[in-house]
Amino acid sequence: MKRNDFKILIAEDEPGVRRLYEKAFQTEGYEVVMADSGEQILAELAEGSFDLLITDMHLASMSALEVLPDIRRRYSKLPIVVVSGHYGNLEEDFHQKGFKVDMFFNKPLSLNVLKKAVRKILGVPEMQDSVA
Repeated sequence: MKRNDFKILIAEDEPGVRRLYEKAFQTEGYEVVMADSGEQILAELAEGSFDLLITDMHLASMSALEVLPDIRRRYSKLPIVVVSGHYGNLEEDFHQKGFKVDMFFNKPLSLNVLKKAVRKILGVPEMQDSVA
């Protein structure tokens, strides 16, 4: 499958980081939908299907820890990547709570590392001549 066959939901409450992620993944050829809160994640998921969720740990009004149980119950097969700049034991806490998350990253995070993780999860080849 080509990158433009994939739709990614990205949840980030910091406007500058949100724009950076949106531009980076659109440039890679993915369809991107942005959210800034847990409620918005749930609304977007209810309105359409996504191939991947990338979410910051801290969001406006509802953290990823609060919204993920509902997401897992409704969308059990959706791959999820959690990113945080404020949470030291992220992976350990998620596993203790029984949350299935595909990857965890701490900020600061290189966009190249995140892009590589997305390609791996979605099964997109590393080297691709065309994104059309």
